[in-house]
Amino acid sequence: MSATFEQNAEFMALAAREAREEARRLLARIEIIIAGLTAKDPAAGLDLRRMAVEFLVAAGDAQGSGLARRGDSHLSVVGRASNDRTGEIEAMIVELLEGETGGMHVDAVFELLCEMGFEITKGNLSVKLHRMIKGGRLISTARGFYALSTMERARRPAS
Repeated sequence: MSATFEQNAEFMALAAREAREEARRLLARIEIIIAGLTAKDPAAGLDLRRMAVEFLVAAGDAQGSGLARRGDSHLSVVGRASNDRTGEIEAMIVELLEGETGGMHVDAVFELLCEMGFEITKGNLSVKLHRMIKGGRLISTARGFYALSTMERARRPAS
């Protein structure tokens, strides 16, 4: 019994959708791993991100490299390759909060980052701030307010 052309097309479309979803899940896992490493060691996190991007580009997968050029929002790890400012964003957040003893509201941080030319959504900024809390770099002083942790203040040279 042979499958009809329509059945083959439906099967191929389903397989392609499932492959795209699996790729998104894997890239989300990679992003979480890289973010965790970056919170502990920014240089190592940046190196891992670059290695992952180089691997994906070298793989030569036409679909993957097309997504990397497009900067698909679901594939944010790959999308950052062309404009990798993630480490810069964290460093800038730390600098912004350095002089604010009572902390700064997420909206103020977002506005300042946008003015400086960083492309980040409020949702992604919130996630980044919470990951920086988990990494011990920040504390939450009130709902939506963030400040440098005592550990981060001790690590920073006195100015």
